[in-house]
Amino acid sequence: MLMPSLKMFGLRLRVCLLICLLPGQVFFSGLYADETSASVKIQKEKNETLSKLNLLGYILTKSKREKEVLASGNDKAIIILEMARKHYETAKMLLDKGEIDSSNDEIQKSLQNISVSFRMVVDKEGAIELAREQYSLLLSRVKNFRELFQQLPADKVKGLLDAQKLASLIKKAEALYHKNQPKQALEPLLDAADMLERALSVARKNETVVYALEFSSPEDEYKYELERNKNYTLLSKMLLSTSPPENKKKLPLIRMLINKNEQLVVEAEKKFRNGAVDDAILLLEKGNKTLIRALRFGGLAL
Repeated sequence: MLMPSLKMFGLRLRVCLLICLLPGQVFFSGLYADETSASVKIQKEKNETLSKLNLLGYILTKSKREKEVLASGNDKAIIILEMARKHYETAKMLLDKGEIDSSNDEIQKSLQNISVSFRMVVDKEGAIELAREQYSLLLSRVKNFRELFQQLPADKVKGLLDAQKLASLIKKAEALYHKNQPKQALEPLLDAADMLERALSVARKNETVVYALEFSSPEDEYKYELERNKNYTLLSKMLLSTSPPENKKKLPLIRMLINKNEQLVVEAEKKFRNGAVDDAILLLEKGNKTLIRALRFGGLAL
């Protein structure tokens, strides 16, 4: 009977020891897990900082903008860029020492200096690209105005536009553009656009004056206003179909004005058929003003 008791006692002792040891194992496991988690976090922060430094290094040694600053002759910009380099070198040294937060502070200072330095020197490529876009939009506008002008009756536009000078300005602009001087090409093209806008505006005013003097009856005036409305409608729809990109947001409003005019014309024609000619004329005049608004939104001032 003694032997089983001893065995049972030994078993109980081992169980007790195991139970006593469990909290310690859990404690040390938790401690190890915390240390591992902290280590992973630090490594992640270090890797992120290293990535920033790599990017910074590229900007300061291999980027096109860095070379533009150095070649600019702008002493102040170059000095500030050198300050950025010093902050960059300090950031690298601090990271090697494991001082991640301090390294990030130096990176931030370096980036600020880079930003200031780069702003002090004109981005030539960016400026040229912007000028190209402006040239393209303006050329489209000139072509549209030219087409609109050519569609007007010859007797209404006689002497209003120096076609030779216009062609010369456009030719000069195109020559400068093809020499990779889009910024310089804008000046003659702007002059060409101004010439066309002024001519179109005067042509429309002349048209109104000439016809107004020739009215012999309300019916003639109605016919004139109706014809005028048709011309404006044609111009408005042409603007819709050939509108440059900068007018994209205005297109819904232009369409709305065209639709409003169409409703006014329907009412005017009904009034005319019923013998209310004066009322019909007023409706057409209102429609014409609506279309003029649409044309102005499209960049054609009449």
